[in-house]
Amino acid sequence: MDKLDFQGKTDPLILQESLEMMGFSQNDIAEKTESLKDRYFHHLANNIHKFEVILFPGIKEILEKLSAKKNIFLGLLTGNFSKSARIKLDSHNLNHYFDFGAFGDDAPVRNLLPQVARKRVAEKYREDVDFSRTYIIGDTIYDVRCARYAGAVSIAVGTGWGSADQLLEEKPDYFFEDLKDINQFINILED
Repeated sequence: MDKLDFQGKTDPLILQESLEMMGFSQNDIAEKTESLKDRYFHHLANNIHKFEVILFPGIKEILEKLSAKKNIFLGLLTGNFSKSARIKLDSHNLNHYFDFGAFGDDAPVRNLLPQVARKRVAEKYREDVDFSRTYIIGDTIYDVRCARYAGAVSIAVGTGWGSADQLLEEKPDYFFEDLKDINQFINILED
């Protein structure tokens, strides 16, 4: 696994690439995927509390403020499988903030996920939200690129594996070192 670059990839793509690296054929991969996913979910759920899962300052407060606003639809856009994403969110009791999402199960590459999210907003809320009014918040260059691909507003946060310089090179619409300044972040969404 140390030969595989995880950044920006969806879980299905990571699973496929890792199995290919181990010599599995496409038929083997298709045959084993569901059982491997089940084992992953089982081990993740049973072991996530044994590790320090970091919840950065400001996140919960921002989610509380945004979820109270009637004109904002909070969704989760992630390359994680939906079940693993929910397990990870549950480690800090954050699931209830996200009524919908677009996950790695929904598309093989991250750039296709905004369209899935937009469709889910239309189905759930009967709203057609233009991407120019959609904010994609993330801590990797791939999140910024995903927003750009969709025509959404990108908010880069320097809390991920990459450096602030790498994020800034992608020219996000907004950049935060972290989300400690809750009001500054909320003000962007209210403009």
